[in-house]
Amino acid sequence: MKYKLIISLIVFIAICIMLGAKLHSYYTPAQMHSTYQTIQHHDDTIRIAYIGDSWAFGHQFHQCKIKELLENKLQRPAIVSSYGIGGLTSKEIYHALFEMDNLKHFIQQGYDYCFISAGINDTYKKMSISYYQKSMDCIIQFMLANYIHPIILEIPDYNIIKTYKNQKTDKKLLRQISMFINDTDLDCKQQFRAALDELVQENGYQDKVSIVRYKSWNKNYEDDLKNLYIEDQMHLNEKGHSVLDNAIIKEILKHEKIRSKK
Repeated sequence: MKYKLIISLIVFIAICIMLGAKLHSYYTPAQMHSTYQTIQHHDDTIRIAYIGDSWAFGHQFHQCKIKELLENKLQRPAIVSSYGIGGLTSKEIYHALFEMDNLKHFIQQGYDYCFISAGINDTYKKMSISYYQKSMDCIIQFMLANYIHPIILEIPDYNIIKTYKNQKTDKKLLRQISMFINDTDLDCKQQFRAALDELVQENGYQDKVSIVRYKSWNKNYEDDLKNLYIEDQMHLNEKGHSVLDNAIIKEILKHEKIRSKK
């Protein structure tokens, strides 16, 4: 009986250690990699990449429209390409730039601008503020090192409460654990918006990155959920992508105007 208790205790401790190591790895922010180089183009074509989570993935079906709009506005040829992977957090997006060959090849083609949809799954999965900030900082530094101007999506006003309620019991339990460990609210969107502003201010990124503010396109919560989102109220419909694209174009035009004066 005594030996059974000792063995049970050892097994329990081992399980706790393994679980703790797994949770630590899961919640740890991105670790900086040595930046590889992308192609530098010297023509008048403006190149825009969309990378990140399912919002970037969904945009691949709409990229022809923003290409036409940009060419009309700038009177220059434009290339718009999208590569997104559903469900990725900000840390996973950064690591995918190095560990996923398809995404690495995609970004190595070289771009003037990169629209980054990252952080929605951080809020969905209740990751910590530091997880988001440090991972976003890694993404920004990678882009700037390759002379790519980052256009960052501020956390949009999706229905975060509905997404929580629609999850299965085990996922809800994991979210509750995450909220406890990471001190994250159930509706943590504003926490993450403030965290992005803090990151930009503290690292002097004000003139180096553009931010697509959610209120510039996603400002009427109830109406937008009906008009810009699909039924899950987390992902954009065709109109939603179009409205967001117009907000992105405004940021590009603003930056192009500044760049032309230098």
